[in-house]
Amino acid sequence: MKTDQHQYGPDDTLVIDYRSLIEDHPHIITVYRPDTTILFANRMAREYFGADLVGRRWIEDLPPEHQKANLADLARFTPEHPVRIIENPVIRADGTQRWVEWTSRAFFDEHGRITHLQTLGIDSTERHRAREALEQREAELAEAQRIAHLGSWISDFENDEIRWSDEVYRIFGMTREQWGANHESFITVVHPDDREHVQQAVNAALRPDGPEYDIEHRIRRPDGTTRVVYQRGTVSFDDHGRPRRMAGIVHDITERRETEDRLQYLTWHDPLTGLPNRELFLQRLNESMEYACGRGWPLLVVHLGLDRFKGINEGLGHTTGDALLQRVSQRLEGALEEGDTLARIGGDEFGIVLGHSAEAKTLVRQAAGLVDHLKELFAIDGEEVYVPGSAGAALYPDDGSEPHELLRRAGAAMDQAKREGGNGLRFCSGERNTTARARVALEGQLRRAVYRQEGFFLHYQPRVEAGNGRITGLEALLRWQDPNGQVLSPGTFIPVLEETGLIRELGEWILREACLQHQRWKASGLPSPRISINLAAPQFRDQDLPRRIRRILAETGTPADALELEVTESMLMADVQRVIHTLGAFRDMGLRVALDDFGTGYSSLAYLQRFPLDVLKIDRSFVRDLDNGGSGEAIVRTVLSLAANLNLETVAEGVENLEQQRFLEAAGCDTLQGFLLARPAPAAQCAGLLARGVIAPDKR
Repeated sequence: MKTDQHQYGPDDTLVIDYRSLIEDHPHIITVYRPDTTILFANRMAREYFGADLVGRRWIEDLPPEHQKANLADLARFTPEHPVRIIENPVIRADGTQRWVEWTSRAFFDEHGRITHLQTLGIDSTERHRAREALEQREAELAEAQRIAHLGSWISDFENDEIRWSDEVYRIFGMTREQWGANHESFITVVHPDDREHVQQAVNAALRPDGPEYDIEHRIRRPDGTTRVVYQRGTVSFDDHGRPRRMAGIVHDITERRETEDRLQYLTWHDPLTGLPNRELFLQRLNESMEYACGRGWPLLVVHLGLDRFKGINEGLGHTTGDALLQRVSQRLEGALEEGDTLARIGGDEFGIVLGHSAEAKTLVRQAAGLVDHLKELFAIDGEEVYVPGSAGAALYPDDGSEPHELLRRAGAAMDQAKREGGNGLRFCSGERNTTARARVALEGQLRRAVYRQEGFFLHYQPRVEAGNGRITGLEALLRWQDPNGQVLSPGTFIPVLEETGLIRELGEWILREACLQHQRWKASGLPSPRISINLAAPQFRDQDLPRRIRRILAETGTPADALELEVTESMLMADVQRVIHTLGAFRDMGLRVALDDFGTGYSSLAYLQRFPLDVLKIDRSFVRDLDNGGSGEAIVRTVLSLAANLNLETVAEGVENLEQQRFLEAAGCDTLQGFLLARPAPAAQCAGLLARGVIAPDKR
C-alpha cells in the first residue's frame, strides 16, 4: 500500500482541513489528560461553557455529587474497551446546569496506561428531561420525543402488530401509509447486511432468560438514504413464559457515528495530506517488519525532510506551504512501489518504508530516487518552487530490530545529510559491531529460554464470520519476555529462532500449549473454536512433524479438528512432493491447513490444485490496498474467486477499518481478522469474548 490518503475527486486535489472541521464542529470536542486537565477545546466547547477551558480540570465543572462517580468511571477504560458513552450534568460559567452526553475514547501507551482522552459532547439536557417526563407523564410523550429525537414503539406479538410514535416515522423517513405495522415490514426497513444480526437480537430478547433488546444497526429509508439507529426494548411475558409484547425506543445516532468515524480517522492520519501520521507509521512499520521477517527480506526505513521549506513557508505564506506539502506527498507517493508505506511524521518530514524487494540494493536505489524526485520544480499557484530534500535511511534487520530504533537512526542519518549541505541520501552506520554482539547475546538468551521453557507465552487473536461477527476461531501468536522483563517484538526474536533451529523445539511447545488452552476453555464450559497455529519453515521441513502432532493431540486429548495449521507459499514450493505427502498426512489426521500470506509468492491455480488445502488467507497488504480502491479491490476479488473455484474458505488478515470490512463482506469473504475486530490478547482476556461468542459487526 502506498498511502492511506483518501481520494475525493478526479483531479485528486481536494484535501479537507480536519482541524477546521473540529474547531467549527457543532458539537463539543475536547482532549484531556487522565487527571481531567483539558488540553484542547473547540469553539463550541468554549461557547457552551462560556469560558476558556484549556488548563482547567473538567471534573470541577460537574456538580459535587457527580464528581466522585465520574472520576471512578475513568478506571473503566481499557485497551480492549477504549470507548465509553456517559451522560452527566455540567455547570456552565453563568451558573446554569445542563446535561451532556459524552462519547469518550482513551489512548494508551505500550504499558497500557492512559496517555490522553478525546471526547465528543452533545447537549442532552432536553433528552434527559424527556426521559424523566416519560417515566412520570405518558401524556407528554409526543412532545418529549420531538425534543429529544427519540421515538417509541410497541410490538404486540399476539396480534403481530407494531405501533410507532410520530418520531419513529420521522427517523425512518416513512409515512403511515408506507408502514405495514408488523415485524416483517420492520425487517424490510433494516439494512440487508444487518437483518440477521437484528433478528438474532430479537430472538434472544424473546427468551424468558434472554438479554434485553439492545442494538445499533442501519436502516434504509424509502428515499434510498441510510441512517444508523440505536434501539432498546423490554419484553413482557405471560404466566406461561410466552412473550406478549415488547416496548422500546429508537434513537437516530447517524451524526454522532459519523463524527466518531472522523475522530477515529484524525487519530491515525495527518489532516493536511491525508497520509498516515507518526503513530500509524510506526504501527505499519512494525507489521512490515514481521512480514519481512517471515520472508527473510530486508526493509529500508527512510526519514526524509525538506531542505528549504521554512523559507518558503515564511516567504510565500502558509497557504502556499500547505499546498507544497500536499504536492510533495503526491509526488513521493507516485514514486513508491506496491506495498510501500508513506507517512507525514512531522512538519516538513516524511517517513517511508520500502520493502517490495528481496535485494537491499534495489531498495537503496529506490530511496535515492525519492530524493531525485524532489529536485524537479513544483508549480504552486503560478509560482515555481524548488524544494530539495535530505533523507536518512536505516536497514532492517541490520540497523535495528524495533520500529522506534530504526526511525531514530534514519532521522540521525537525515540530520547528517542536512549538515553536509542537504539534497542527498545518507545511511546510518548501524553500529555493526554492537549489533553483532547484541545478536549473540540474544541468541544465548533464547537458547536458555527454550531449554527452560521460560518467558514464552501465547496471545490469541479472534477471527469472526463476516456479516454476523460470530467467533469461528483464534490465531495463536507467540510472544517472549526476555530476562530483563521486556516483551520483545516477534520480529526481533523469531528470525533468530528460525536461523538457529530452535523453532523446531519451541514449535512443539506452541502446539502443545495451544491444545492445552483449547481444552482449558472447553473444560470451563466456554465455546472452544478452532485454534490456528503458524508453522515455521524449519519446523514444516521436519518429516517427523505429523507424528509429533499426533502424539500431542493424544496426550492433551485434543480433537484434530480443533487445530488449523498455517503454511506460506514459499514453504509449499520448497519440495513439492514432500509437501504433498506432509499435507496429506495432516488431512488424514483431520487437521485443517491454511495457506498464509496468499498472493505474495508463487501460487497459481495449477499449483494450488495439487495441495490438499482448506483455507486461503488473503495477505494484509492486499487488504490494506483496499483503501486505494482500483487494483486493490480487483486483486481481492480475484483471490476470492480463485478460492471459490477451489472450494476453499477465505480469511482476510489485517482488517483495520470499516471500509475494508464492508468491502470484504460484500465481496463474499468468509472470515475476517484484524485490529478493527479484536487485537491479540492473553487467553484470560479472550475468555470473555468466547463467552459472548460474537464480536459485533460494524453498525452501518
